[in-house]
Amino acid sequence: MNLHQTLQFFEFLRQSSVAIFTLPPTYQKFLAGLAALCVVACVPQEKLVCFQKSVESKADDFGYRKWISKETPQDVILIGIHGFCGASIDYNNLGNHLLQHQPDTGLYAYEVRGQGSDPIHKRRGDIGDPIDWYRDLFAFTQLVQERHPRAKIVWFGESMGALIAAHSAVKAPSGEPACDGLILSSPIVRFRDDIPAWTPGLIQVAATTLPLARISLDTLAGGQDVQMTKTTHHKEQSAKNPYQVDDYTLRMIGALSGHIQSMNDCAADFRQPVLVLHGGKDYFNNDSDVRGFVARIPRWTSKTYHNYPKAYHLLMYDEQKEIVFRDIERWLDLLRKNRLKKF
Repeated sequence: MNLHQTLQFFEFLRQSSVAIFTLPPTYQKFLAGLAALCVVACVPQEKLVCFQKSVESKADDFGYRKWISKETPQDVILIGIHGFCGASIDYNNLGNHLLQHQPDTGLYAYEVRGQGSDPIHKRRGDIGDPIDWYRDLFAFTQLVQERHPRAKIVWFGESMGALIAAHSAVKAPSGEPACDGLILSSPIVRFRDDIPAWTPGLIQVAATTLPLARISLDTLAGGQDVQMTKTTHHKEQSAKNPYQVDDYTLRMIGALSGHIQSMNDCAADFRQPVLVLHGGKDYFNNDSDVRGFVARIPRWTSKTYHNYPKAYHLLMYDEQKEIVFRDIERWLDLLRKNRLKKF
């Protein structure tokens, strides 16, 4: 970044006195990717059941959904952490698949803080401190463990949810792993090569200077229409979502940027078995990016990587989802039998 660009940026910050504004074009490729994460299939909202977090981690309630067979006891439980601009219902396809094909695996998915189903409306589109994401996951895991004390617990994060799961795994408060396994679906593990190297740092400067300033989804998209599954683009779907958030604070964007930058560092500290899923046509990372991430996982930690060359970012809604689900089933069977191999 040259001096002229730097001065332009700070003049832009100085003149920004409204909550929603337009960012300079130099940042729009990065932000367009974030906006594209707001694509999921449009489905009706179900009634939410709330849980109370522990006093130590703030008394907030968030809804969740569950896919649990009443006829078959569960020995493995997945905890779903949805992506940016998503909701717990994003796990509906996987949950129904497991009920039909592997009912001894249950699935819970909760509403992520700061997203469109956060019960506190003014908090939607914002995250005061990313540590709260980790505390929410720890609290929800405790709730699930109390209900299924003999089951293995697996965190399943999609996209932004994979960022939260990965960072939570290495920041667990106790000496033991907080879960028995990790599934990271479409994790964003680094910035694309066509994003200028100085962009993440500039985003952090903006987040620090004007943390509560908000960016609209139109600004985030920057005029780009990113393909998220074989048949959907982000523009055609985002407006249909009942849990869409119209604008996001700069500190939320800064938190996501920081999490992406530290994903490879997280991989080096994984201690539980890890399954990584990635679509070959994913807008955010290519196969080489994700293989580099997997390679950083310690050799003594079991790691499995599946790349689907014809699939896009939202694997649970793409045309190849049944192939993805079968790979998940096989990995879970190995986990429950303690047969996952080390590299």
